[in-house]
Amino acid sequence: MEVANIFRHLLLHNEAFVQNAEATKFLAYATHQNPYITMLTCADSRVQGDILGKDIFNKVFIIRNAGNQFAVNRGSIEYALFVLNTPVMLVLGHTDCGAVKFATHACITQSKEVVNLAKSFDNLMQTDYSSLSREIKSEMLPLAIPIERGIPDLRKIQNEMKELAYLSQINVDYQIEKALKYYGDRVKENKLTIIGGIYDFVGAYSKQLGRVLITNINGVINPIDIQDSARKIVKRMPNYDEKSEGYKIVGKLIDEKVTRITV
Repeated sequence: MEVANIFRHLLLHNEAFVQNAEATKFLAYATHQNPYITMLTCADSRVQGDILGKDIFNKVFIIRNAGNQFAVNRGSIEYALFVLNTPVMLVLGHTDCGAVKFATHACITQSKEVVNLAKSFDNLMQTDYSSLSREIKSEMLPLAIPIERGIPDLRKIQNEMKELAYLSQINVDYQIEKALKYYGDRVKENKLTIIGGIYDFVGAYSKQLGRVLITNINGVINPIDIQDSARKIVKRMPNYDEKSEGYKIVGKLIDEKVTRITV
């Protein structure tokens, strides 16, 4: 799209937003905010906050960088957790992540053995990252640490789409590990719940595109244990009734969406 059209869209779409929004919505929070989720996610343009709801105004404090890395934005995270006191931190990776692709390429080019384990990455290996600036490389290379953990398992998957999703999953686990080192006490005191997820828009987990899969809760990654943790969280709801229609729907979604790619 040409710059002129981009500029025109910027003006028009914002004006449409203004015309459709209630003034009271802005005035109520003109001098303060009280979000309940701190979301650390990737800067990828395909990942947008509205996947969590049509209106996330004053609900989600969004922090973004390439590869949803904890260390890159720790100050912003701690502002949200300690100043705004959000009770939930969501570390959200996604399928087909460019930063994960870069780190994967960096890892597998260092080892002939690994290349033999990941033959399904033929398309990725044809990508030339040499023209990227030093700044881009320095920001994304730390992702090689978690990615290296997951690469030996790729021979059990042998499907590039699922392999990349699995590595994004491993990266989310790693970022949560780092977060727990600093905020583990808040988790133990039930002041904070750290949730890991993958936004799947390629169908790596199921045929339902656009789903957020919950893959980690407070560092728990065993699929059965994650589902148990999810059900325990739901049971904290006021007026909890396991026989209610609402709970049955949530229970079904836990069965479908609290899951992982396993090897």
